[in-house]
Amino acid sequence: MIDALAQVVCTAIQVEASAHGPSTAFRVRFPSGESTSLAVLDVRLNAIGYSAGQNLVYGVDQHGRLVALDRSGRVVGKPTHPSPLLRNAKAGAVVGERLVVRIGEWLHSVDIDPNSRHYGDVVHEAWLWPWVGLTVDDFDLNPADGLLYGVATHVRGHGVVVSIDPGTGRTKVVPGVGPLPGGTGYGAATLAPDGALYATNNRHDGRSSLWRVALDGSGLVTEISSKQALNTIDSSGCLPAPPPITTTTPAPTTTTTPAPTTTPAPTTTPAPTTTPPPTTTPARTPPPTTTTTTPPAPELAVPPPPFTLPPYTPPSPSPHTLPPPPPPPPPPRALEVPERQPDEVALVDNNVRDQRRWGLVALIMVLGAGALARQAASRRR
Repeated sequence: MIDALAQVVCTAIQVEASAHGPSTAFRVRFPSGESTSLAVLDVRLNAIGYSAGQNLVYGVDQHGRLVALDRSGRVVGKPTHPSPLLRNAKAGAVVGERLVVRIGEWLHSVDIDPNSRHYGDVVHEAWLWPWVGLTVDDFDLNPADGLLYGVATHVRGHGVVVSIDPGTGRTKVVPGVGPLPGGTGYGAATLAPDGALYATNNRHDGRSSLWRVALDGSGLVTEISSKQALNTIDSSGCLPAPPPITTTTPAPTTTTTPAPTTTPAPTTTPAPTTTPPPTTTPARTPPPTTTTTTPPAPELAVPPPPFTLPPYTPPSPSPHTLPPPPPPPPPPRALEVPERQPDEVALVDNNVRDQRRWGLVALIMVLGAGALARQAASRRR
């Protein structure tokens, strides 16, 4: 079956790295899986995707910087400033003018338009749901439906092909697709023009293996090749074939020899006879020959993705995200101290004065009563 598909060619840029050190860029051809080393990078790159509009491959390095590569695997321009938000990016694919990467349970869309003031910034976020999408280590865009396709793995069991909506994060298992071996994860995923997904397992049974997964509902899964186990691997997706080179060969120069001149014979008779000169037919110049160099086996181009992400909307809260802290209380208002009213002072002096007066009156009345009593007693005598 693979031999029958030998005429269908897809070329992709792939980055690979061991447990430590920088990444190496490769050119990989599908369906054969043949790879050619291009360059050793000075960064550890992951989550790469190909921009057809710019003819560049974008990815994220270990510092969270946006890095661009050309088709030969060389770094183009300068990386952006490090972003802690983009560290540990796993999967990557270009959708329009955005590089969509997976970091944990979120999809982050990074602006890759060099003319945008938000170049290198995260301009959209989507939460992956349900949980099956959390183990997808790479995906590729299908221009037919605008969805991302990759392989999800489980701690125990087989790998399954899933589709992810880059705008909402909704993840679904693709029906009619055969199971894949388990392992640590499928770090490279490429959708080829033959309608199959080519997925590379980083490590399974001590090897890294490339698988062709048919998406036509037949459930056919075929192992293409295997090599030493890898720690980090990612694919850019199919690159369009470069245009053929046409050369024109100039026509050779033709030299025409002039016809010889015939001299008439001397006059011996009244009617001399002259022999007419022979008619010389000029040589025809052949038209220039145009030679077209036939390129090698053509690579089927993947049309630029028509899918456009929706405008930025605030991300849905994660079930594990703590609620935002309450707003700080307003500053205390100035205390209003009521005006102090003068206390009512008891008229102490007046009371004392009145008591003295009443005491004096009582004393006078007692003394007067005593005097009257003595007078009355003297009269009785």
